[in-house]
Amino acid sequence: MKNFTICSALALIPAALVAQAPVQVPAQPTFTQTLRAGAPEVEKLMSEFKSRDAALRAEGILPATVPAWDKSSPQAQLTSFNSYREYVYAFFLAARAADAAGNWERALELFTKARDTSKTNADSAKESFPLIVSYYNDLAAGGRRTLEENADFIKTLREKANPDEGDKQQLDLIKGEEESIGKNKKSAQIFVDYIESAKKEADYYGKFATEEDAGIKDQLDQLDKYKFKNDKAKFVEGIMSSKTFLDQQFPEKTEKVRYLYRLNVLDPSNRKVVKEIEQLTGVSVGLPAAEEKPTPKGKKAK
Repeated sequence: MKNFTICSALALIPAALVAQAPVQVPAQPTFTQTLRAGAPEVEKLMSEFKSRDAALRAEGILPATVPAWDKSSPQAQLTSFNSYREYVYAFFLAARAADAAGNWERALELFTKARDTSKTNADSAKESFPLIVSYYNDLAAGGRRTLEENADFIKTLREKANPDEGDKQQLDLIKGEEESIGKNKKSAQIFVDYIESAKKEADYYGKFATEEDAGIKDQLDQLDKYKFKNDKAKFVEGIMSSKTFLDQQFPEKTEKVRYLYRLNVLDPSNRKVVKEIEQLTGVSVGLPAAEEKPTPKGKKAK
């Protein structure tokens, strides 16, 4: 009997690639744990219109630094790819919170970081991952060639009515090779999908910085053309003195509250803005210390 032995394709994969195979779960760094614990809290605070608290909480999640995208090995590349996705989400979450809190300038900084980090991730994945795709495709092709070259032997082996133990071992090897081909093809496709999804994410995050920048410039233009040129206090008071402006411009509550928080940033001392935010949301905003009314004589401070 011909001694047929198939070397499993998986046995040929370097240790680094085995370690980074998509079926493996990378160890979670501290930042991952921090993000997963903090993000739901930020979302909840924003849903409750506690935008200032949400922004403060989101800032506490942000990474101190973003390390360079590591291209030293396939494992390092996959780790960087996943880490950068988390950095992007953290910047994006903090940007949304800052925008909702009226700090559009800080939101622009964070949206820009999300955009740039996402683009770096997409560019690096496009450069690095095709080599991994080729590696897995080559493994799958090698496995297919091995099976094709031994097709007659495999056919004879499978047609045996009573295979002996040696035959069964050969059949197990054949089955393992067929499974390896499927796994390698799947792994190659996963990295193709990573490249495509990173490109889509970069395109998605890119638009927010552009929109935030346009909103800031539009408001600066409004202030510049206002009859009391660049007087923020009078600009805010003029808006709040209108009985219809806010309702007409912002019929949806979330957008109205967002704009009111922005007016509060432009003029923190405007009592009408503070009152409107508090009535709409039930959230205590408060006035600057210098603007708080003194406690009347004969009454105890609450």
